Amino acid sequence: MSKGFKRQCGLTLVELMVATTLSLVLLAGVLVVFAANKTTYRMQNGLGTLQENGRYAMRQIVNDLQLAGFGGCLSPNLEPKPRVINLVDGSPTYLDEFAGGQFFAGDDNGGSSYGGAAMSAGTDAIEIRGPLRSSVGYTTGEVNASGNIMVKGDATGTGGFETNEYLLISDCAGADILQATNVQLASGDTAIAHASTGNTQANLSRAFAADSVVTAFATHTYFIADTGRDNASGQDITALYRFDGTSAVELVDGVEDLQIEYALDTDGNGRIDAFNDADALTAVEWSEVTAIRISLLMNSVEAASAVVAPYTYFPTQSTPITPDADDFRLRQEFSSLVSVRNAVQ
Repeated sequence: MSKGFKRQCGLTLVELMVATTLSLVLLAGVLVVFAANKTTYRMQNGLGTLQENGRYAMRQIVNDLQLAGFGGCLSPNLEPKPRVINLVDGSPTYLDEFAGGQFFAGDDNGGSSYGGAAMSAGTDAIEIRGPLRSSVGYTTGEVNASGNIMVKGDATGTGGFETNEYLLISDCAGADILQATNVQLASGDTAIAHASTGNTQANLSRAFAADSVVTAFATHTYFIADTGRDNASGQDITALYRFDGTSAVELVDGVEDLQIEYALDTDGNGRIDAFNDADALTAVEWSEVTAIRISLLMNSVEAASAVVAPYTYFPTQSTPITPDADDFRLRQEFSSLVSVRNAVQ
């Protein structure tokens, strides 16, 4: 009769130590992979946030820049030069400046406050003027100097014209800036009154052609300010704000800097002769601006890098900039040169 195998009743100390060592090695490998994946995810998430916010912020500014100074076929380069007359009684300064061909105003290196929000030090702001609030309205036919301005269809309510706001009526010969003293529907179209209660006279400066357009005049000022919030590392979160003359609204966070340069065509040949900051422009040069260079410095809001990540921001300097030792946010510059098409058409 053969002898049976001896039953094992436990593990030796050596076997336990070997098994424990192997488990620790495997666990360490899993932890390394997990940490690497976490770091990769954090960086990809930070880059995604940075790029999405950067594209959105740039699109908002560029869209308004392309509308600056719009007045239908109106162009300061037409010959003879179109007349723009401001009829508003007690007119704000920016309406007179717009009538003179100044579609922008700027603030260089901070110091101002808009709607209760203070600009971040060292950043720029730009005020854009044009039909930024509503769609374009087309007149039902020739517009007499006296009587209401008749606009096709229902141009009231959201996205339309409102009583007491500033409007611009224009054809290829020129434009009038006026205050709408009453806006209401009339037989399916929109009647806009321009009485002397809001204007220097009851009548328009002249009759306007049948192809005239009417737009609501508005201003948007873009600037950078502190949101009052901190990220998980305790660092300030700054954002791009837009001021409409009444209140400032936060558009997108992670915007750290905004620098603006104005391209000038000083000899009227249609070519850029120089770039200047807002503070360096004279009153005459504001009407010579043909393009604007926008440079936004975006960050990832939250820490997204395993190491401090240097970056470049060309308007300030072309050499790499190193953040503070505890700042692990990613940064990227977004820039665009936008032609002021209503000044160069």
